[in-house]
Amino acid sequence: MTFDDAIQLTRTGDETYRCQVSDRYWLSHGPNGGYLAALLANAGDVHLGSDHRQLRGLTVHYLRPPSAGAASITVKTEQMGRSVAFQRIEMHQADKLVLLATGSWANGRDGIEHSAWEPPVVPPPGDCPPMVSVRPEGPFPIHQQWDIRTATGRPFGDGPPAEMHWWIRPREHRPLDGPLLIALSDALPPPIFMVGQPQAGVPTIDLTMHTRANLADVAWAPGDWVLATFRTRLGADGYVEEDGELWTSDGVLLAQSRQLALSI
Repeated sequence: MTFDDAIQLTRTGDETYRCQVSDRYWLSHGPNGGYLAALLANAGDVHLGSDHRQLRGLTVHYLRPPSAGAASITVKTEQMGRSVAFQRIEMHQADKLVLLATGSWANGRDGIEHSAWEPPVVPPPGDCPPMVSVRPEGPFPIHQQWDIRTATGRPFGDGPPAEMHWWIRPREHRPLDGPLLIALSDALPPPIFMVGQPQAGVPTIDLTMHTRANLADVAWAPGDWVLATFRTRLGADGYVEEDGELWTSDGVLLAQSRQLALSI
């Protein structure tokens, strides 16, 4: 199953779509949050139907984990401005609201250009080993859907800092867009695993991603990789935050992400 197969939608009404939540994007207790967010981002793209406005920001709240199988997505355009469109997106399953998101889609604009960001210095993908499973019985289904190389150079549990670097790409090349980026922003083991591994995992409460490049102008060819960096600075009161960056191999910042997750 390709990534596009996994986020495929069927329109069922003016604002409604049907999807299938795939168990191939599963962790121990349910579907991966980045994959679920990609389903919502794809629904937003399809509903807006614009070649000029790309996803600029999406915040997803995870109310309850959906099961594998059919689900419905509702998209409502709350505001259609000259530059920015705002949409509200919901996923329902078995008559229950399971995901709630708001997002912005916008075209590029002239403005102040400034950057103090620098990509991390890591070995190239060819010098990095494949990801080692976080559990003895083998990788989770989701990690088998991506080509992943670890660029951290340290094993899980090695201790602070809680920071990880990865090279990642789809197993089958496809366009660089909002659904792919938000999937990648939560496709990898959480950096708190450098400090310890919570017994119940690290389920996401909310995830926000901002696209920071005009994706139509980014070089993206078959075989290209995305460099993903994630770090956690605080774990307290049963919660952790995770900040992420997604870069091209030639140093273009594609996206930034932040999530709040349980750590129990």
